[in-house]
Amino acid sequence: MKDRPVLVAVIGYIIGILMGLYFNFSIVLFYIPITVTIYIIVTTHTNIKTRFKLISFHRYFRYIKIIISKKVILIILISSIISNSIILIQNKKYNILYQNCQSTYLIGTVVSNKQEKEYKDVYKIKVEICNQSKKYNNTYLYLNVNKKIKEELKYGDKVIVQGEFIEPTSQRNTGGFDYKQYLKTKKVYGTINVESIQIKSHHQINKLFQLSNNLSLYMKDKIDKILNKKEASILKGLLLGDTSNIEQEVYEKFQVSNMAHILAVSGMHISYIILGMQLVLKRNIGKRKTKFFIILVLIIYMMITGFSPSIVRASVMGILTMLSGILYRKNDVWNAIAISLLCILIYNPFLIMNIGLQLSYLGTIGIIILQKDIFNILKKVKSKKRKYNFNRKRILIITKIKEILSVTFSAQIAILPILLYHFNFTGIYFLITNLIISIIIGPVILIGFISILLSMTNIFIIKYFNNILTIAINFLIQITNFSDLPLAKIHIPTPNIYIIILYYIFIILAKLICSIYHKKKINMTEKRMRNLLAVMKYRWKQKNKKGNIKILIIIVLIVLIFHFIPKNLKIYFVDVGQGDCTFIVTPQNKTILIDGGGSKSNEFDIGKRILLPYILTRGYRKIDYIIISHADQDHIRTGYLLLCKN
Repeated sequence: MKDRPVLVAVIGYIIGILMGLYFNFSIVLFYIPITVTIYIIVTTHTNIKTRFKLISFHRYFRYIKIIISKKVILIILISSIISNSIILIQNKKYNILYQNCQSTYLIGTVVSNKQEKEYKDVYKIKVEICNQSKKYNNTYLYLNVNKKIKEELKYGDKVIVQGEFIEPTSQRNTGGFDYKQYLKTKKVYGTINVESIQIKSHHQINKLFQLSNNLSLYMKDKIDKILNKKEASILKGLLLGDTSNIEQEVYEKFQVSNMAHILAVSGMHISYIILGMQLVLKRNIGKRKTKFFIILVLIIYMMITGFSPSIVRASVMGILTMLSGILYRKNDVWNAIAISLLCILIYNPFLIMNIGLQLSYLGTIGIIILQKDIFNILKKVKSKKRKYNFNRKRILIITKIKEILSVTFSAQIAILPILLYHFNFTGIYFLITNLIISIIIGPVILIGFISILLSMTNIFIIKYFNNILTIAINFLIQITNFSDLPLAKIHIPTPNIYIIILYYIFIILAKLICSIYHKKKINMTEKRMRNLLAVMKYRWKQKNKKGNIKILIIIVLIVLIFHFIPKNLKIYFVDVGQGDCTFIVTPQNKTILIDGGGSKSNEFDIGKRILLPYILTRGYRKIDYIIISHADQDHIRTGYLLLCKN
């Protein structure tokens, strides 16, 4: 901790952001009683001499002081106060914007390409002047342009807009989607339903961003030309992280089969890009120049893919790795993670709530912390000995498979609580799907980039690359059929935040114990911890086994009693938009659903998007009774669909 000030600063920065988001008050008021309490505890235990105790605060407090020094505490205090102040100021700014923007006249610059919807086109705009005021400068809005308005906007156009401001909705139900919070992660404060629009001028944006956008459009256009629509949409996701054209059903299959991460450009993509460029350029221009070229390519790649959190993390870590080689310095992976995360959170602190960011960083941290230990465990699992002439090749293949499995296991262990918290499901086939895609995804990415480059020429060999690419992408789509197998999607109630914290504490403790026992060379502190564990184990064995069994029986009885004791009747009215929905939990813990909302339109599945997450967040996996009050669509549709699925 002492040697990694950036990592310490990031921890403090995150603390300040979370305090601002969830408690909405200055963290300084929180630090005053905490500081006083710590001072009292330290001073009262400094001069007290006590006899040896197995668990003694005074005895083991020095280990805490080794990790958390005065310098560490000071960095955490300063960084958390800064981030907390930024969050409070930003929230205040958003609230002012919500109150003052009703009917709107604004001047701004289009900073996105067109997103086509059924009745409208959507653009993101950077506001310069709103309602004759410049206080809205450097804020962002979405424009909903009706298709009847023939004016088509392009990236970089400066426009004059008149329309009605629509404030984004907050979370309407427990466990529901908070659209307002989601827009804050994109630095967008609302939507304008456009009444009139006028293009003032073109190309009014930074030339570098304009160039990168043109390059992105060019690559997408080439992908559309070399592949069919379905395969092209998948390849855009694989190479550029653009999933907007992927069919909803196909994307859900990728999610359920635990393959959606390959459609979000991340560390795996960056590692293959770096590997490919090193193989091609190292012999021709040398190692040092190759590293400079890779840094340039990664910066351009971040711009092309829209600076998503996962790509920024992976690219910044890749750039720092290249710089460490250029400067002949040892690369520290924890500093690289901290620097990339700090860059993201300084740009927009609300991105801490971005699911992609959470999964990307936790998955990476899980691999760093757990991969070696899991690989060592898998190495001890030996298969039956058989005599083969190619025994060495067989050992190498098995070792490689175990390496891939250890990476998948470690990442999955780290992200599991977050997946359950946000998506409420898990599956049992993630090892198989990730093992298969880890073998083929590298060649697919490299061949994809090669095909785009070759498409600029008329070389006949491009047909062979395109055919290989089509076969590989169709194979990936076939792998997603694991989502149709039993137990591929197991719904699990939303875990409590305290359970998630306990889960990570358990993982950290397990890691520490595992490392202490498996290290060959240990320092004095680790030796003391190993002795402490041995003493605890010895004292546990010393106790009467019958007494331990009695304690376990008592605990089980208490849990059963609490489970079967009648509880209060609970009645919840669920906001499902059009229609009514009531969820009842009886004193005997039976669940009843009265109606379920719904509409004639199939565009938005209320049962899947609203009702199911709500029930899982309340801690229930099934509905015992469904009651339909009458046969109107806005009462019967969702309840009927849930009844059919159950």
